Amino acid sequence: MEIRRIHEGEGETVGGLWDRMCREIEDGGPLTEQGRRNLSRMLAMSAWHRDAFCLVAVENDRIIGFVNGRTTDEDGLLPGLTGEIDSLYVVPEQRDKGISRSLAEAAIGWLRDQDVHTIRYLSCADATDDHRFWQALGFERDMVCLSLYRPD
Repeated sequence: MEIRRIHEGEGETVGGLWDRMCREIEDGGPLTEQGRRNLSRMLAMSAWHRDAFCLVAVENDRIIGFVNGRTTDEDGLLPGLTGEIDSLYVVPEQRDKGISRSLAEAAIGWLRDQDVHTIRYLSCADATDDHRFWQALGFERDMVCLSLYRPD
């Protein structure tokens, strides 16, 4: 298994994995065709973008997982650059082989190479397994996000 930066021509493949990820989560569902197209385009641009990244896990010439994120200077309240890890996904048939951890560590390494001071991964409040995974990599609980939705 190899972990490397996405190639521009692989955006559609990884966009398909993102759609698969969305279908697997509680309250998730399929991406719209336009949403999948836009997301695939964004992921493809991560092949060369200065601030965004998408790393893929490849086995036997097949992409079996990905992690993506970006660097930002946010609002300047934290020192230096901040890194964000947005999503991490491994196809179900390849799980429990350490691929998720390898992808997470590769993302952390990529962000550290960009001289990022703080790395964030945002997660749902009740995603206990998700929290344990990231905490095992050294992440600490330090934020609470509350949302107010418009009553429609």
